[in-house]
Amino acid sequence: PTAVMYVMDLSGGAGDKCSSVEDQLQLRREVRARFPRRPWIDVVSKVDLGVVDGAREELEEILDGTHYLDVSIKEGTGVDELRDEVMRMLGEVRVVLDAMAAVDERTARQD
Repeated sequence: PTAVMYVMDLSGGAGDKCSSVEDQLQLRREVRARFPRRPWIDVVSKVDLGVVDGAREELEEILDGTHYLDVSIKEGTGVDELRDEVMRMLGEVRVVLDAMAAVDERTARQD
């Protein structure tokens, strides 16, 4: 991926048994390890439903001080901040894509 927005539901009501809080946090570890240099946003969704005991502490341990967003579409919590972060991330992606295009253009001229 060019960039990643990892959205977690830590309310404990994510649905099937494969979406437990523990599974979501483990998957987040694995995906981040696979793409360590990609622009990245961590989002905890449905914060209006609460968070399973211990989940926020485990997330903060995994993130080791990295910022994450609490979002509730229902209550409007964090929506503006999420939009701002997405725009920032897209700006980072654009810089990288522009640089790659410039390299491709130079390479094509040399051929």
